[in-house]
Amino acid sequence: MKSQQLDIRFPKLEYTFADFFAGAGGFSLGLMQAGMKCIAALENDADSLHTYWSNLCLKGWSHLWISKERAGDKKFVKKLGSGETMNRLFDIPSDDWLSKTEQVSPCLNLFGYDINQIEPEQFMKMCCVRPGDIRVFVGGPPCQGFSTSNHFRNEEDERNRLPLRMIYFAKVCRPDYVFLENVPGLLTVGRKGRNSESPFVLWIRESFEEAGYDMTYHVHNAADYGVPQNRKRLIFSANRKGVKPFEFPHPTHGNTENLQPYVTVREAIFGLPPLKSGETYEGEPYGYDPIEGHVICPSCLNYNQKERQQCHYCKSELTGAITGGVFKYPKAGLTLIDTKARMNPERKGIYS
Repeated sequence: MKSQQLDIRFPKLEYTFADFFAGAGGFSLGLMQAGMKCIAALENDADSLHTYWSNLCLKGWSHLWISKERAGDKKFVKKLGSGETMNRLFDIPSDDWLSKTEQVSPCLNLFGYDINQIEPEQFMKMCCVRPGDIRVFVGGPPCQGFSTSNHFRNEEDERNRLPLRMIYFAKVCRPDYVFLENVPGLLTVGRKGRNSESPFVLWIRESFEEAGYDMTYHVHNAADYGVPQNRKRLIFSANRKGVKPFEFPHPTHGNTENLQPYVTVREAIFGLPPLKSGETYEGEPYGYDPIEGHVICPSCLNYNQKERQQCHYCKSELTGAITGGVFKYPKAGLTLIDTKARMNPERKGIYS
């Protein structure tokens, strides 16, 4: 009998990732908005898992996997609530969602597991993937054992071994890139004498080497990339041997002439309407207070420091920037520019 070659279309997996120690989903959301597809996320804390499921998953499309240990924990199951999702960020994904980098898609598999309670082979089987299919692993293992805020930190803290467990997953699952995030304190805990690196850096380096990866690390400050927070984090960047190393983008913000000014907290959120605890903004009128040293972008109506040449939100030129106030009434489709309407000084949501 003459053999026939079947025309099988395999999905495009170039821009896929898995998020370990996913928390509420900060890493995942950023990568989703960059056009990457989340094949899986793993989180053990019930509150974080519930937040992730509610915001970054789609009921009826995303899969929620709960370990046997957790399924029998009534408190854990109760915290997951009704199992509904908010579905505010996503449309229903199309059949070819993997190939559409412009489509923001939800997490496909969310695991309520301790990373020590699942083996990488089982993880891949549940996700229906093969070694090398998921291209990027990201993770922020618990930092309490490394943080300088912990006055009792020591090398024997069991949480400090979790990065090595994630690297073992990489060894078996073979992603192209692995990114480990933690506090800069990891560089110093347990370091003795004139050693340039802490034992944990050495163990992580050796583990990556044994798993078949080249690794570098650097401390990055979120403020250098336009985040209104002076937040320094240690990032380990590893690439599988033979794969081109990842190059971090150069800082975009700073105090030098060739960089944009740092984004302040006031600049980032001052224009938001005042809300009480538990309240949701549903389109009620609100006004902007004039702020000394700030202007409003005429394109997106967001605050910018006066010295900016371009809006840090929409990148529009700040020519003809608004120096007065703006009053929005979304329900009526109304926006008044340079209006005299102002929030009162007590900022209780009452307008004059």
